[in-house]
Amino acid sequence: MNSPFVRGLSGAACLSLLQIPAATAAPAARENIEVRAYVDDTCIVADEPYFLPVTGNTPDQSTAKFLPLIGLVVGKLAELLINHEIQSSAERLKSGAARKDTRYAMIRRMNLYRVDFEPAPALSINAKLGCMTVVAAGFKPEPADCRSQYQPKELSRETRDLPQDKWTTSRTDDSIENQLRRANVCVDGQAKAVYEARFEFSKDATAFRLKDAGYHIESLLTTAEKGAARTTIYTLKISNPAATDQQEVLSSAWVSIGTVSAGSHSSGAKTDAAPWLRVPPLSIEARRSYDDKTKIHQEVTGEIEALTRAQMRSRRMLAGLDQRIAAADAATADGLKQERTRIAVQVETLGAELDARNAEYHDLPRTPLEFMPVTIEVAVTETESEKKAQLALADILGKNSDMVGSAVGTAASGLISKSVSAADIKTESDAADSAGELQSARARYYDALIEAQTGASGKTSAESQRDLAAMKNHYNEVRRSQGLEPLK
Repeated sequence: MNSPFVRGLSGAACLSLLQIPAATAAPAARENIEVRAYVDDTCIVADEPYFLPVTGNTPDQSTAKFLPLIGLVVGKLAELLINHEIQSSAERLKSGAARKDTRYAMIRRMNLYRVDFEPAPALSINAKLGCMTVVAAGFKPEPADCRSQYQPKELSRETRDLPQDKWTTSRTDDSIENQLRRANVCVDGQAKAVYEARFEFSKDATAFRLKDAGYHIESLLTTAEKGAARTTIYTLKISNPAATDQQEVLSSAWVSIGTVSAGSHSSGAKTDAAPWLRVPPLSIEARRSYDDKTKIHQEVTGEIEALTRAQMRSRRMLAGLDQRIAAADAATADGLKQERTRIAVQVETLGAELDARNAEYHDLPRTPLEFMPVTIEVAVTETESEKKAQLALADILGKNSDMVGSAVGTAASGLISKSVSAADIKTESDAADSAGELQSARARYYDALIEAQTGASGKTSAESQRDLAAMKNHYNEVRRSQGLEPLK
């Protein structure tokens, strides 16, 4: 059994046993590649900060004090918390929906809007939509935690006194896989591709666009052919969940990175070519639910805001009276002083009412609430030509290819909304939109309510009640026009 022949035969058998799984594992490895998308307020890779550990000696403390904090973490390594993960689930797609040139990552449902109650009820897009990171790789089995293996991007001593664009890191592992560990994205082996795009929102949060923030492609997802190139696009589709297969698409965004091949890398697009498009508005059903669940909060904050405005008006009146008293003769000044005393008392009364309302709001429940369930799907598509990319984009987004033919393959980011008419491209704030009209009517109603309760403007009780009735009727008309229940 220990003869050279037997040892050689045993060695050959072992080699064969090792080679057989290796030969059959290649297709399985490709099948095990998943696409996962992660959403947070910053990009995992593009926004990875430099790290400067602070020791007890004075030089390091002094250096840390004067280094810019943008792109730098000093003294303590902060964890990156992923607010939302879009898990791979191509198997959930209906029969015939999955394309052979496309890899999907989809979440069945999430709520698009969220209301926070500090300092007042504020409705906003759910989660911290700052950047989307799409990772195509094999992943370690759950539950996995690889954050302890992350090597921070430690700033080298040789470059810490140089301008920020000259900084380098002293860490030994600068791989994409290591950078992903910071967000506990645990890749098994080497990541095939990573794409990142930033969400940009208008100041009033009614419009958005998506901008390429960079990509790292180690190998293509749809072919292992050496030297192959593919026109690559990735898409984000937001749909209204439905009981049927035909879900209503609320908004669709896409980023084209142009023609790439294995080994392609980019730090992101330099232009802002993407148009502003409307954020899917709160649905009527979600608006009614929001109005019902936050009714008391809105009533109290409406009175708080109206009391604050009334107090500011009274203080401006006091300042005006002080100027008039200083310039008036003695007889006129006496009358003005009496009026000033009345308004000064009114200011104190309004302040006391304001304190009471603030205390009332403080005692209300303030756990954040979420509204408007949607389905989100992310897809990465690789095609052999720009023409096929046009057709693929039209198919994925459910659009006519003529709508996007001029834009696909330009290596710039772009967006397509549910409708691409001029009315859907948002370039500036619309002052007459329904939300603005509702807020304006609400403010006027609560101003009239506080006036009727406090008599801050000096009107008679009859006049105040008449104004209140008129403002309430107008507010209710606006509420009805938007599908909301009127005030009683």
